[in-house]
Amino acid sequence: MERYRFIVFEGIDGSGKTVQSKKLSESIGGYYTYEPTDGEIGKLIRRVLKGEVNYSGETLALLFAADRREHVDVIGRELRCRHVVSDRYLYSSIVYQSIQGVELDFILEINRFAMKPDVLVYLDVEVEEALRRLGKNRKEIFENREMLKLIRKRYWDVIESRIWEPRYGYILIDTTGKSIEEVHREVLRALKERGITGKE
Repeated sequence: MERYRFIVFEGIDGSGKTVQSKKLSESIGGYYTYEPTDGEIGKLIRRVLKGEVNYSGETLALLFAADRREHVDVIGRELRCRHVVSDRYLYSSIVYQSIQGVELDFILEINRFAMKPDVLVYLDVEVEEALRRLGKNRKEIFENREMLKLIRKRYWDVIESRIWEPRYGYILIDTTGKSIEEVHREVLRALKERGITGKE
């Protein structure tokens, strides 16, 4: 009996994670999902990210945890019948909320219910290219040059220190200067090498 996998994509805005997570889910017949979700809590989080509502870092971390608690039920249900591919997960909270001054122990404690993914696919990209990709569509509070630099560095800190390391570890792919198809092929190849999917 095939064991279905939970695969998470992370990266700064403009790294290509949304496009790649959608393409992967299509290629492997998986369920595509994302955070924040489209639930009521997720909608409130999106208002915060757009600067329409202001909350402390701790409050935002709690909102993400509450949204994720509902999301985990969906992930668990879907994993019974197919692979699940998520565009962002707990790692985003670790990175973004820690930048806002929230302690790591607090973030992990309020997310202790979260299931670990089988693998984390981290898509790296140079900040200037990310900004070019985002163009004039930048609408969120974290989508500026200085913040993206901080976020990118924090992602590498998390990966290098192996915080909340997935079962099959990390897949690190540099998307700078590469086409969508090139990156997609690299993702499939890396997953196959780890025995996570048979696709290539």
